Amino acid sequence: MSVSAVERAQFRWHAADMNDAILDAFAIYQRSQRLALTTIKNRRHLLDGFSRRASLPLLQATTQDLRADLAREGVEPGTIRTERGALQAFYRFAVEDGYLTVDPSAALKPVRVPKNVARPFSVAQIEALLSSGVRRRTRAMILLGYYQGFRVSQIARVRGDDVDLLSGRLRTVAKGDKVRWVPLHPVIAELALDMPRVGWWFPARDGSDTPIQGASVTDIISKAKRRAGITDPKLTPHSLRHSCGTELGEAGVDLRVIQEILLHETIQSTEIYTAVSERRKRDGVEALPTLRLAA
Repeated sequence: MSVSAVERAQFRWHAADMNDAILDAFAIYQRSQRLALTTIKNRRHLLDGFSRRASLPLLQATTQDLRADLAREGVEPGTIRTERGALQAFYRFAVEDGYLTVDPSAALKPVRVPKNVARPFSVAQIEALLSSGVRRRTRAMILLGYYQGFRVSQIARVRGDDVDLLSGRLRTVAKGDKVRWVPLHPVIAELALDMPRVGWWFPARDGSDTPIQGASVTDIISKAKRRAGITDPKLTPHSLRHSCGTELGEAGVDLRVIQEILLHETIQSTEIYTAVSERRKRDGVEALPTLRLAA
């Protein structure tokens, strides 16, 4: 009689390390599809988190366990939607490879998420960040976020070798580990003259030839935000990217051009920067002719 994959797994793996073994197999499955390394790492982190909260090995979770976790309070809908996606990808793999016969995530309903809106820093707030007494490397991170529209992961991985001053371009790694060239803003070109010409702009502190983590960039800019006295909780280091997109939209730059600058996969991701600002609404109202009121 043949032995199923799940029976082999339960025979070979102790309950404490069952998750690690199945997640290693899931990682190989995803790499075979050429998924981005960041996606694979993020899914593992989310699945580990669910297993810890539920106090269950992943292969023993039921649909009710998944629903209870996704229903927990105090978590943004967008985060819950991402978690649901990770669970569904994992359990589809588990069924496909024979570790389970029933997919407990199949009955999970879509998560309703409010429409995305840009949450940019104002120019005055960015000036406050830059003038709050932060170190040079922190200022460089802020400028890369604003003038190049970089995500924190892109900021962390900038190298002097990526800057081509002659062609006015900057090489970066976008989502999906895709290498792309973007126009180099003049402010960043000037900044590059004072930064390392070769190697990482923001090297790790352990002496290895690696950059700092994106999470470290988030922490550093968040500290600058607090130092500048900016208290709005909706403003995050990612808001510098939103500032870039919003200012480009306000300046009348074509949506497709903004898409290429920000390296969005779809134009829908760029459309949040086309929302009409309060200033433009006011300008529109004030454009109406002035009529004299009757006496």
